[in-house]
Amino acid sequence: MNWQLSSAQFMHLWEATDLDTMPHPFEHRCDARVESELHAERQQLERWRNEQLDPQLRDAITVLRYPEVPVSVYSPGDAPVLRRGAVRGRVAVVVDQLPSSRKIGDLSSAPGTGDLRVHVRLGSRTPDIRRFVDDLLREIPEVGAGRTASIDVHPDDLRPDPARTGVLHNANASGAPLLKRILARRTRAGYICLHGPWQGAHDSILESTTWFDIADDGRYLYYTDHLVRLRSATTEVIANRLEERIRTALVQDEIGSRRVSS
Repeated sequence: MNWQLSSAQFMHLWEATDLDTMPHPFEHRCDARVESELHAERQQLERWRNEQLDPQLRDAITVLRYPEVPVSVYSPGDAPVLRRGAVRGRVAVVVDQLPSSRKIGDLSSAPGTGDLRVHVRLGSRTPDIRRFVDDLLREIPEVGAGRTASIDVHPDDLRPDPARTGVLHNANASGAPLLKRILARRTRAGYICLHGPWQGAHDSILESTTWFDIADDGRYLYYTDHLVRLRSATTEVIANRLEERIRTALVQDEIGSRRVSS
């Protein structure tokens, strides 16, 4: 199932869920310049929602609003990727925001104000997580893996004047100059976030992973725990990691639901 909406239509449906902030990484700028234009636009959107809205599209918006696992993918650049996905029950929803088709000079011509495409897949009993991941990473250019297998660096050693303490700390410090040299040549970046429940109007993030494409080198995954880590990666490596994280999040959500109901 597929639909294409203007950002105003999507925002109107989203506001009906009691949120007036677009989910990351989407944006919407209202066309109305005066109060009368805003009133007319709202009336038009209300007529569309009451007379033409597909109930299955309404259900897809509900999955986005109340998911078991929400994921966003954002990669700026000449061909930007602005994507949000959600899993709930056997339903997987992926939404893309397209570049704006407005003319240069229009205040609404920024990449984040284009139409939104909503795509829904239904699993037999559970969602097809691998297809969901493939949909999330679709159209991300294939780039070979970076030549350096891995680097681990203590966060303090990436500061301008690092303070080194401890044997393990000093061992990790040796990778800091190499990590800095690699990242200095990055040509593109992408960001994958696993989100938590909405906290008021705040779109919370539980964890994030970044990938970088490096000139004359390749692609790397970049993430942090107690260390800053850089790993040589392909799109398949990124997909495998994302699938693992989504499956883990689904299990944790199920455990949490059982505790609440018991």
